[in-house]
Amino acid sequence: MGQVFSADVSRIRQWQNLMHDITEITENTVRDFEAEARACLDWVGRDDSMSEDLRPRDQKERETTTNTGASLMQAIGGIALALRVNGNIIQGAQDDAHEAIDNASGKSGKH
Repeated sequence: MGQVFSADVSRIRQWQNLMHDITEITENTVRDFEAEARACLDWVGRDDSMSEDLRPRDQKERETTTNTGASLMQAIGGIALALRVNGNIIQGAQDDAHEAIDNASGKSGKH
């Protein structure tokens, strides 16, 4: 007997929605981090040798953290998009199969 393919589109949609929610959470977290980081830019000082040494490292760490968060957000968003596309394809195949079964049973009276 051949292999059977089965997919639960509602579960795919649940995961898609979860990934979308996580994307929004990540986006908000990155935005909040950037706002909070701007609020404390002067913590390294302003005009002394220590601030001259720390400021570039501090700026690099802030940029790296922001870039990492943005990359994570894009990756999770990509997963949500892939799940949506997959769900649409599977739903379309299931709808087509159901329609074909309905058409065939309507003609023959059997299914």
